Amino acid sequence: MKMLSTTALCLALALGGVVATAPAFAKEKEAKPAAMELSPKVRAGAVAAQAALAKNDFAGAKTAIETAEPEIKTADDKYIVGQLYLQVAQKGQQPDLFPKAVNMMIDSGKAPPETVSQLQMVKAKMAYQAKDFRTAETALLAAQAAGSADADLIPVLVSSQHELGKDLVALQSLTATIDKQQAAGQPVPEAWYQRGIAIGYGAKAGPDKAAINAITADLARKWVSAYPTKSNWRDSLVIYRDSSKLDPDTEIDLYRLLYATGGMKGERDYMDYVLATYLRYPGEAQMVLNAGTSSGQVNPAGKNASEIKGIVSAKVPADKASLASAGKSANAAATGKVALNTADAFLGYGEWTKAVELYKLALQKGGVDANVVNVRLGMALAKSGDAAGAKAAFAQVTGPRKPLADLWTVYVDHPPTA
Repeated sequence: MKMLSTTALCLALALGGVVATAPAFAKEKEAKPAAMELSPKVRAGAVAAQAALAKNDFAGAKTAIETAEPEIKTADDKYIVGQLYLQVAQKGQQPDLFPKAVNMMIDSGKAPPETVSQLQMVKAKMAYQAKDFRTAETALLAAQAAGSADADLIPVLVSSQHELGKDLVALQSLTATIDKQQAAGQPVPEAWYQRGIAIGYGAKAGPDKAAINAITADLARKWVSAYPTKSNWRDSLVIYRDSSKLDPDTEIDLYRLLYATGGMKGERDYMDYVLATYLRYPGEAQMVLNAGTSSGQVNPAGKNASEIKGIVSAKVPADKASLASAGKSANAAATGKVALNTADAFLGYGEWTKAVELYKLALQKGGVDANVVNVRLGMALAKSGDAAGAKAAFAQVTGPRKPLADLWTVYVDHPPTA
């Protein structure tokens, strides 16, 4: 299968607007030297700086602070000097002073918790902007520990960890927050899912790749659960396909889900589906080919399309005619293999009730791969309108086919929107 994502999975979203040139703080109380245990020379410098700030004399205020800085002896001294630098940076529009001010206030240990989280966020954003991702990560984790609710925390943390080559950690950070917000009934921005999927999809081979793929698949399921558009469904299935090694039967079942979600796009999709089915399931291939032609996405005069149309048109009448006797043979057979094959044929013709009956017979008789049968039983039940039965069948699937069964389960609960 050679499907291409609608967006080519260029989901590494820019962090536009995340880092402000001049960090915004909640309004700080003006420095009050008398309320703190300040060294005499620092106190005098602080008083002079505040007097200058009151007159908008920012150069004078900076000079007073610079004079006081070498006299710092206590934590209070450091905090008040950092706070005064912050006021000059903000009011005097001197952004070069922000790093110094923020670091002094953090390092003093005197900032109240709500201010600490804010300071750490500003430090992180400035570090990120400077491409100092290690400092950004450290500051973001500190902000998170301090209870920051800043909307940029998770996007910048995930991007910082990704830039540090810590893709698994980045995805774990993201999914932990997504799970927490979902448990609290809070919406999760779609960009979060997209960013995580882009990181997972682009991760290089290595010891963490299997774990990264599992998280990426989980994010894709959550993404289409929360935002079940046809385009998102298509992309989630492309991600699953490209991050997995699918056997031919599972690949056909993926095509079936792609078709069911309205995610088919272009002649390649239709013809890949047709090529995968026309020899074994001519009725299904004919249905897909007709759909691609009627939608204008398949050229009926194309070599493959015209040749396969002739083949399946010739095979379908005899294939349909054989189903009645095949059903009788399935009941008489010692194993469920004939029942499975016949059910697959009925599935291809959209005969959901008959397919369900024979898939259940196949499971009853045994001698078949129960995971294959349950995936397709779930499909037939879903198409027949039995959502509960479909989800019960999908829940029985284990092993390599489980991710696809899980996606089918999401489809039952969250069919595609526009």
